[in-house]
Amino acid sequence: MPTESEIEILEASAPSGDDGTGAAIRPGHGALDGAQEQGSRLEAAIVLAVGIAFFLGVAFVKSPLNGFPRFTGWAWPWRNDIELLRSIAFLLVPFLLIDFVLRKAEGRTPRHAWIYVGILTAGNFLMQAMAMLAEPDGFVRLQRIVQSPAATDYFSDAQQISGLAAWLRHFDHASLDFHSSTHPPGPVLFYFVVLKLFGVPLGSLVGGCVVGLLGSLGVAATYTFAGLWTADRRARLTASALYALLPAVTVFFPEFDQVYPIFGMLLIFFWCRALQSEREIPWDAICLGFTAFVALFFAFNLLAIGAFLGCHAIYWMWRRDWSRAAFRKVLRNSGVAGCVCAGTYTLLWLGVGYDPIGAFRQALAYQKIYANLLHRSYFSSALCDPYDFLLGAGMMALPLLLFYFCRAIRNFDGGKEEIALSLIGLATILTVDLTGVLRGETARVWLFLQPLLLVPAALELARFRGRWRTALFSMQWLILACLKAKMMFIRP
Repeated sequence: MPTESEIEILEASAPSGDDGTGAAIRPGHGALDGAQEQGSRLEAAIVLAVGIAFFLGVAFVKSPLNGFPRFTGWAWPWRNDIELLRSIAFLLVPFLLIDFVLRKAEGRTPRHAWIYVGILTAGNFLMQAMAMLAEPDGFVRLQRIVQSPAATDYFSDAQQISGLAAWLRHFDHASLDFHSSTHPPGPVLFYFVVLKLFGVPLGSLVGGCVVGLLGSLGVAATYTFAGLWTADRRARLTASALYALLPAVTVFFPEFDQVYPIFGMLLIFFWCRALQSEREIPWDAICLGFTAFVALFFAFNLLAIGAFLGCHAIYWMWRRDWSRAAFRKVLRNSGVAGCVCAGTYTLLWLGVGYDPIGAFRQALAYQKIYANLLHRSYFSSALCDPYDFLLGAGMMALPLLLFYFCRAIRNFDGGKEEIALSLIGLATILTVDLTGVLRGETARVWLFLQPLLLVPAALELARFRGRWRTALFSMQWLILACLKAKMMFIRP
């Protein structure tokens, strides 16, 4: 794979309308003949039709688009306190920022792509802020959500901490509210620090905004993460733009679930880099270990990313004919990462007495209690949870993925890294679904898995050009605005 500098040299020397290889500008694809172009337009029309149908169904509050209470006993409540036009108007300016980047990336590949990634990141945070301003009570609602023991109880639990060291030492036996009891101490400690710095009234506002800002950094993380699939910066910017318009990121502001996709992407990124690296000191494996430590200090559900890492390790060894060198490299990098993560937790245990294993056991026990109270059967969850996950993606990701994998099957190459990563990502999502380890509200709970869905969908979306591309992104934005106006995702 060419380096970033080599790509820049190729693109700088390419004539307008050329990507540096002599092919017409089409991310990841060569020039299309007439039949292929017609097929591409037909696919774009189908994706757009799915988006329009979903948008109209939600706009006219047609159940069961909000969930399947008959099977799962639960659905996102409909709401009527925000006019759809008001939601669209408030989210227009952020979308124009994102559209600006898309138009710039439509022609010649931008040489300073990170400038545009920064604009997309700002557009995403502005999208969250304007969506909150569209609420009848504006940012007062954000404060109510943060302070609510029912919506996000980390703030209220943080107020109960009298001595930090003692609280961490007895965390595995602490009396905590619903969300805190199924998580490690990270989210509560975040708000503890915020409370110390800003106090109760202002702390809820600042803390909520910081969570949203951290969540927006997922746009930048997506650009780097998509680099595992392709070196084409147009396609990677498309993935970042699609992430910036991901409904789940905006409608769950200010939930920590917005931040968890970043951890998931970093875990996968460092693992893949560690296997590719030939450095004597395994810096990528070391970074993987520290990332795992931080990730598991905030959310145990990120352990599900291990399914991706395991499948990718098997694929990587298969590509190298199951050689001893390949096996040793996998063992070495996983060992280094595991030792760094475990060693850091050991230092925390020796320093303040925090017991990570006890905390994990407590979380599992509470999770089992809550699962029994919800009465969601395995089969109903396995069938309905993927729909809620796609709802959080805006639903157009479904036809995009279908077209992507249809093309992959027609031109199947098991040794092609892009296809392998996409299939492993799909297998990870299916594993989480079929094992039933994370049930219900998957638009939120599975948010950390969205990049595995989004990158292949974005690679397919990058094939469409001109008006079709603009129409599809505009539809994604309208779906986001409609979901915000018509469904209640967080109740203070």
